[in-house]
Amino acid sequence: MRYFLENENLKAEIESFGAELKSVVEKATMQEYMWEADPAFWGKTSPVLFPFIGKLEGAGYLYRGKRYEIEKHGFARDMEFYPTEQKADRITFFIESNEETLKKFPFPFRLEITYHLEGKTVVESWKVSNSGSETMYFSMGGHPAFACPPKSGKPEAGTKRTDCFIKLYGEAGSKVSSTEIGVPDGLLTGASYPVKAENGMITVTEKLFDKDALCLEEQGVSAVGLCDAAGKEYVRLEADCPVWGIWSMSDSNASYICLEPWWGICDSKGYAGTIQERPYTNAVEAGKIWEQEFRIVIL
Repeated sequence: MRYFLENENLKAEIESFGAELKSVVEKATMQEYMWEADPAFWGKTSPVLFPFIGKLEGAGYLYRGKRYEIEKHGFARDMEFYPTEQKADRITFFIESNEETLKKFPFPFRLEITYHLEGKTVVESWKVSNSGSETMYFSMGGHPAFACPPKSGKPEAGTKRTDCFIKLYGEAGSKVSSTEIGVPDGLLTGASYPVKAENGMITVTEKLFDKDALCLEEQGVSAVGLCDAAGKEYVRLEADCPVWGIWSMSDSNASYICLEPWWGICDSKGYAGTIQERPYTNAVEAGKIWEQEFRIVIL
């Protein structure tokens, strides 16, 4: 079911299946900022990644000597969420662990996702409650896909993805390194490679996503924006996360780029450790709550 939010600047739509943000429109221009989820390229817009990010070695993991199998990015994106409250500019959804989730992820939990419009900003906040009796270990990430090139209709905005630029904020500057994700297995190879950035600006080339997502670990990035052909930034995602994924299909006709804040990461090839030992894993004690958020700023 679709739910609608609105304030003086923006209109937003959220689908309850996956609690997925589907549309953000600026009211003054009626410009849509989200990807339309064309299944010919990628049929999602902004899936929630929980309780894992990316692929796991052997499609599973170890906890207390037992192996569990789970799908890429976890199960939250494929579950029906239920609204708990709604105002004109704010809505909260939730899911809870059940018999099926416990087969894949042996931790009782409640996940709440709130969308809130503040001026020209969409705030997406998460609350993970550990309702079990043991410490819970998990990863979580956002995966919003933005129209690229922008759908402004202005000639200077460009007509294809390769007219655009990615803008990095923070300490990254011109020295940017991407952790390599293997193609097609989707696991970290253990290598990294440089990404050309001029004063924090990455040109979107035909081959930029040939090695899957750019994966920026611990590089002081505080926000990532998208810019049109004239270099004008039109959308920015702000987050205090340890890892950033920047992804699209390698086909440059796919007119979107995902800006992904990650509190977690996919496995390295050959990984044989436990869930507790996975890099960037979040740990929440019994009865405690883990909270994070990111902000989509319309410019």
